[in-house]
Amino acid sequence: MKPSVDIDALRTEHESDEQWEVRRSFMMEHKDDFEEAELITLAQIFTNIEFLGCRYPAMTMKRIAKLAEKVSAKYKESRKNKLKRTFIGASDAAEQKAKRTFK
Repeated sequence: MKPSVDIDALRTEHESDEQWEVRRSFMMEHKDDFEEAELITLAQIFTNIEFLGCRYPAMTMKRIAKLAEKVSAKYKESRKNKLKRTFIGASDAAEQKAKRTFK
């Protein structure tokens, strides 16, 4: 029998509340499926993908996508009505500034 994982003790000091809640949800969903070390690793990979835009080998990305289906859908649904950042290229910004037109 696997020992129980104390998920709430795994929060790191640099995580925002939002990041922690997503990572915690992932670990809660899979705590009975993996040993603690693998669970922590998979959850960190998932949050790296979601929050930092990290990319991993294709097989890892597929595995995480499958494991994170429910958590990811719930997180994306919660973000629907929140302010979104829009990035533009530096050359476009410079052109808009020169023309004094902003989109």
